[in-house]
Amino acid sequence: PTITETATESTQIPAESPAQTPESTPKATSTKTATPATDPSSLQELISQLVVAAEQGAGYDRDLFRHWIDADGDGCNTRREVLIAEAKVKPRATGDCDLVGGEWYSVYDQVTTNNPSDFDVDHFVPLKEAWDSGAYAWSSDKRREFANDLGFGGSLIAVTASSNRSKSDRDPADWLPANTAYHCRYITNWVKVKIRWGLSVDQAELATIKEFGRTCD
Repeated sequence: PTITETATESTQIPAESPAQTPESTPKATSTKTATPATDPSSLQELISQLVVAAEQGAGYDRDLFRHWIDADGDGCNTRREVLIAEAKVKPRATGDCDLVGGEWYSVYDQVTTNNPSDFDVDHFVPLKEAWDSGAYAWSSDKRREFANDLGFGGSLIAVTASSNRSKSDRDPADWLPANTAYHCRYITNWVKVKIRWGLSVDQAELATIKEFGRTCD
């Protein structure tokens, strides 16, 4: 999806400890309702924290997850905060947080750009997936916090529009990035986001995660 004020469904966990190092740089603000977790040393240990449950898909509406917001009032909304944090070459923010002069790398498909309009910001666990696996029972405030989670660097990620659209709202049982070298980190980060927010996994999702758990460090 091109970078717009409303990114697509797959547009960047219960909480990660300060000792962990997520794929993307941690951002400034922290969520209030994500649950801190321990710092397991392996995907296998993380898997043991997952809760398995059938998905509950009825009633989803993207508008139930308010985004993108400017939580700290600095003029840059969540989407732009992610772009600033994840830039390989830091941009200048001008005017209404227009980003100039940066460079970005999409780890999903190994594409680099100096035009932020080429990239979307992906909710690592898509909003629809979050809804189906527990967010249907959340308050509107908690859904807003999830949709704008700058407290863990892996919750939101800047990637190409095409990879974001390809992912859509699918979980790892149905979609993985084209960059196969990133698969272990993708699965691990997915699990961390699920744990961070107390979201369940379904049986097919768990089976895929466990398959990677046997080979990923």
